[in-house]
Amino acid sequence: MNKLALIVVSGAAAAALGGCVIVDADVRDSWDHNGDYGYLYGAEITDRPGEVTIVAHSNGCTQKEDFRFIVRDRGDDEFDLGFRRERPDNCKALVPEGRRMTWSFAELGLPRNASVHILNPVGR
Repeated sequence: MNKLALIVVSGAAAAALGGCVIVDADVRDSWDHNGDYGYLYGAEITDRPGEVTIVAHSNGCTQKEDFRFIVRDRGDDEFDLGFRRERPDNCKALVPEGRRMTWSFAELGLPRNASVHILNPVGR
């Protein structure tokens, strides 16, 4: 039984010490068309190679092009970043894990050493 406990603890430690921070929580499918940022299933920011990944609700046809991003400069290489869905996903597929989409810092107009704060709420 001690070997099994060691394997479980080792697996949990490896997962906890992974390189990137991933925020993955239950998310409501709520995209406010009045200018607010919609809920995301998750968000991940990596400084190498400088990418931002979001996980958004999808009915099977969600694409990166369906979103518009807004960047606000806070000064001192700090930026606020929010995503707005511009086109609804009217497909009928069941995609409970959502759709992962990635933007490079260059695509977002961010410098390589930027500190980025995601404005979208995360939840289900």
